[in-house]
Amino acid sequence: MSGKGVPAALFMVIGKTLIKDHTQSGADLGRVFSQVNDILCESNSEGLFITAFEGVLDLATGEFMFVNAGHELPFIARAGAPFSPYKIRAGFVLAGMEEMTYRGGSITLEPGDKIFQYTDGVTEAADGDNQLCGMERLERVLRENTGKDPDVTLALEEREIGGLGIFMVKKSMDKMFYRRRGRQNVLTVFKQF
Repeated sequence: MSGKGVPAALFMVIGKTLIKDHTQSGADLGRVFSQVNDILCESNSEGLFITAFEGVLDLATGEFMFVNAGHELPFIARAGAPFSPYKIRAGFVLAGMEEMTYRGGSITLEPGDKIFQYTDGVTEAADGDNQLCGMERLERVLRENTGKDPDVTLALEEREIGGLGIFMVKKSMDKMFYRRRGRQNVLTVFKQF
């Protein structure tokens, strides 16, 4: 996502909503991103853009269909193997240029395989010594922890990576509530202006 503040946040919400609304069962994800891109370009006087990665997993077959618009590469760990970057073609960012054609891809995931997708905020996060996490560190941490389940109960200070987004939301908002409703995560935030 480019830009900061309310206009950028609203643009991101619009992009996310358009992607969700255009993604139907069996949809060609490349076509979804092409359509969403054209809609976003129509009213983008601020010159904003969005990096995005969408993936849909067919639980019956293990087929993971995806499309990438300038987003970071995912990491995949095959059953019993460590995480490694999964090299895919990253299309141009959404809302960056009209009439872009995005191409989706697919990979078959087997039982025990894992996929890790993340925001660029992870690799750009700095530690106490102001050193960026970076790709090498992210890859090292993933390889060292491939066999472990994620522990979301740890405090931010106890995590080597992860949880930064929620931490930032907590620090910038007045109140935050998280709950699970059915099969959905619901995050409610309040900010008094």
